[in-house]
Amino acid sequence: MNVNESRKKSPDGLSNPWAIKRISFTTSPTYPRSSADIEHSDAHATEEALDESGEWAGCSKRFLKPLTINARGSDILNNPQFNKGLAFKLGERDRLRIRGLLPPRRLNIADQKQRVLRALRAETSDIKKNRILEELHDSNETLYHRILVDHMEEMAPLVYTPTVGQACREFALWYGRARGMYFCEEDRGHMASMVYNWRGNDVRVICVTDGSRILGLGDLGANGMGIPIGKLSLYCAAGGIAPHRVLPVVLDVGTNNKELLAEPFYVGVKEPRLTGRAYYELVDEFIQAVTFRWPHVLIQFEDFSSDKAQVG
Repeated sequence: MNVNESRKKSPDGLSNPWAIKRISFTTSPTYPRSSADIEHSDAHATEEALDESGEWAGCSKRFLKPLTINARGSDILNNPQFNKGLAFKLGERDRLRIRGLLPPRRLNIADQKQRVLRALRAETSDIKKNRILEELHDSNETLYHRILVDHMEEMAPLVYTPTVGQACREFALWYGRARGMYFCEEDRGHMASMVYNWRGNDVRVICVTDGSRILGLGDLGANGMGIPIGKLSLYCAAGGIAPHRVLPVVLDVGTNNKELLAEPFYVGVKEPRLTGRAYYELVDEFIQAVTFRWPHVLIQFEDFSSDKAQVG
């Protein structure tokens, strides 16, 4: 489509110049472009991003397809998928009704990344570094994954093994914001409707555990949620899966860990583990429920005990 075809009339009969400008940034000309034209265009776009200053520093003004969301105000800031911290520009703060809800200073994602890296590198404890990253994960997913993508070698051991083992052991103590889904025996008969409580309509990958064999630590029950959370974070950062298309899950079938059964703050079912037919019927209902809502979802079973994982 060329620019002339994109001209649209407003109710007063006048052309909308902004619509024309927007199309010109995103629509290819009707004639074939040479490789030189493309290289020149890409170089110009890079130069544009590097030359900008102020709140546009490091950003491009090329047209990007806008996201359409219903949230406004504090709902934006409280949603880790939409929150950008101090990176919201003045125009965005007005449109999203968050002006005045943030400090006036704007810091782009590169500045915010350096701030988080400084805090991480000042810590000597890996578990505290894990907590810093997970708190960021729960507030600003864009920044969280940017750090993982740019510093994978440094961050992977903090998000997953070996640090995730200790994070799982301490999961109940640090539990704050809900992430992922939990299914237990009390949910039998309700799972088909439960899956619609999840906000994502386009889940592509589910990582599920029953917490029965978490790394070399054994039965950690519902505390094993740290495993699918960490693994899916790496899938997003290293595999390019969009964060809103993954779902961490725990099948909470109880625990045989006596320490957890006696722990007053344990977040899971404080009953011995389900066995036999009751166990497999719960798993079967879970599979039917998630594949009904997301028919093409990939389900990865993670850290199940050998007696369950090897059943043919």
